[in-house]
Amino acid sequence: MLSRRLPRRRALAAAGGSLAALALAACGEAESEAPAPPQGLSERLQQDLARARVQARTAPEARAPQRPRLPAPDARHPVTVAMFPSNQMGGRVFGQLVNGLLAAHESSERRYAYRETALDVSLSDLDLGLSSALDAVAVEEPDLVLYLQVDQADLVQHDKLLPLHDFLTSDTAFDPAAYWPNLLDVGRSHGVQHGLPVAASPTLLVFDQALARELHVDPPTADPREFTSAVLLDAAIQLHTEAPASGGIGSLGMLSIATSEPDQQGNYFAVPWPHDLLLAALGDVRGPNDDFQPLTSEPAVETARFMHAWVNDHRLAITDGSSTRAFRRQGRVGFEQTVLAFMPPNTFVSGERSLYPFPNFGSGRNPAFAHVVLGVLKSAKDPELAFDALRHLDAGLRSHALLPATRLSAEGIAARVPDLPPDAAPLVEDLMANAAYPNLSRREVVLITNGLIGGVVFGGQSPSEGMRAIVDSLRAEQAGA
Repeated sequence: MLSRRLPRRRALAAAGGSLAALALAACGEAESEAPAPPQGLSERLQQDLARARVQARTAPEARAPQRPRLPAPDARHPVTVAMFPSNQMGGRVFGQLVNGLLAAHESSERRYAYRETALDVSLSDLDLGLSSALDAVAVEEPDLVLYLQVDQADLVQHDKLLPLHDFLTSDTAFDPAAYWPNLLDVGRSHGVQHGLPVAASPTLLVFDQALARELHVDPPTADPREFTSAVLLDAAIQLHTEAPASGGIGSLGMLSIATSEPDQQGNYFAVPWPHDLLLAALGDVRGPNDDFQPLTSEPAVETARFMHAWVNDHRLAITDGSSTRAFRRQGRVGFEQTVLAFMPPNTFVSGERSLYPFPNFGSGRNPAFAHVVLGVLKSAKDPELAFDALRHLDAGLRSHALLPATRLSAEGIAARVPDLPPDAAPLVEDLMANAAYPNLSRREVVLITNGLIGGVVFGGQSPSEGMRAIVDSLRAEQAGA
């Protein structure tokens, strides 16, 4: 059991008393039997004790914590937020961000005037370093940064983010229990909270019921425990048809892509995303020792084997770079992977589409993604004010997010996303309560995709060899970071 820490005032007073006891003991006499000390020594001890009491009253840790100096209402203190450009976010997410900024301005009683500065990066560029993009806008003096969870490792490595622990522990309004399970961990690096997740989404599948009826395919169960990789494979095979000899197009069992050749940067691309498949199989790809050891386990090897068969044996992925646009426009896709926050609002307008979990590959947990995380930059002019501005911005963004980082009931989800099918809100709640987040950097996502697609699916490596090679590359990246 940890001992109770002695307050400084009592500790100093006790020290004064101990000093007197030691002086007496040095004369060889017990404290209880000793005569009064010489007059000079007694005066010095009393002076020391009085000085200790004064120090205790004025010590910083003995004083009540001071509230940071805040701007007055209507001060409109400028706060610059570095964020992705609007044309990279999509209309739905960008609208939520704009409304969130306005809400933060009002909730702070107009203490802060939030201004965006766009980072010259692409959301889809998995090789980018967000820290370099921040350096490029340093002249704008940003206070806060809005980023994706895959960007945190780069920001921490380049010492861009201010640790938030001291701010959060002194913020009586902050309640970790209000967040979806495991979501706050997205903002932690090596046990230190650097970012505050604002919004997240589960990875989902959209199922076309009309295509299933046309092809006489019974819809599989949407129960997260029973919708396994084997169930998905069986349904996708039945929904996948070749183009008829009379012309037209066939159908895709699932919108799936695997590039057989690397791009100009030497990288491969695949949908479903390989790291999501592995996350669904393992629940945690890094492992407790942060060494990626789970990727060598049998569930990981079996997932690599599944992906190899999906592409090479069952021919369920487009591998030649052909466009999927005609299939999507004509409703010829059985399953399509999506993320709730980026799903078009008209997805379910026809009433012929339903929502499915990501297939259960063994861990029983559904992949999810934190697509809005807030951090205070170390270069912020006034860190205390920047954190206060962050908390208002966090609240404003959560109030307009499709699925905020703080928990909602199924009824709350249905109110936020009214275009969902009636039975989908309880499913989303269930998936978020049991979500797994990848906690991978952009570069680590690339290495996993390259190893699984370039090495196992098209490169001739066995699944076990390929997964060991992936772990080796990830560890080499860690060592060189």
